[in-house]
Amino acid sequence: MSLLRIAALRYRVTLEAPIDTPDDAGGYARSFTPVASLWARIAPSGAREDFVEQRAEQATTHIVTIRWRSDVAKDMRFVHRGRELRIQSAFDPDERRRFLICQCEEIS
Repeated sequence: MSLLRIAALRYRVTLEAPIDTPDDAGGYARSFTPVASLWARIAPSGAREDFVEQRAEQATTHIVTIRWRSDVAKDMRFVHRGRELRIQSAFDPDERRRFLICQCEEIS
């Protein structure tokens, strides 16, 4: 990874964590609660179209870079200007606890 500067984190995003509550049918209902408001760099990385439940669904992938945090996990999400970016994976690129790179997916 090339040198990333803090100034590249230009977008204000909200990090949200999932909360699963049981429903009466034996399943659960998922909602999200805000964890933190962060500065981030958002860069699109690709797109694909899948056929899900007899309809076309487009998924756009993004790379979201934030300052390092220990509490970011898969299935959390970032919300930016009404868009929901679900975290697929998160890693520390140079293992120095400076930045965290998150592979995210936006489904529309």
